[in-house]
Amino acid sequence: MISPEEILEFAKASYAKFDVDGYICVNEEVEYRTCARSAYYALYHYLKSIADSLPGNYEDVSSHERVIRKLISSGDPKLSELAQKMISTRKTRVRADYHLDKNFGKTETYKILRVVEKIFKDAASEDSVNLDS
Repeated sequence: MISPEEILEFAKASYAKFDVDGYICVNEEVEYRTCARSAYYALYHYLKSIADSLPGNYEDVSSHERVIRKLISSGDPKLSELAQKMISTRKTRVRADYHLDKNFGKTETYKILRVVEKIFKDAASEDSVNLDS
């Protein structure tokens, strides 16, 4: 069993390899796409764990859309903001997974990874503050 944090660590380690001297890559674009996908799924699983505890039933939509709708309908502005970030990162993940006829580069990978890292960092800070209260 793995956690969303472990998926994010995998994405971060994958990205870090791009700057290592002597790193030989068989296909950079495949690795960029894989890293972006991993970052997105770390976020998806993290937010799904929150959404699963919220009320609401959205059976007629995808699991990703269900998470987004539950976060938005929660009435919590922070959760709505996270839903918006999931929407934007999902667009990047869709480009990485399905638009193989379009280039996907290091910049897109960097952006999605940093967005997800910040969400996890902010969540860890909030947990720390809550524990200190």
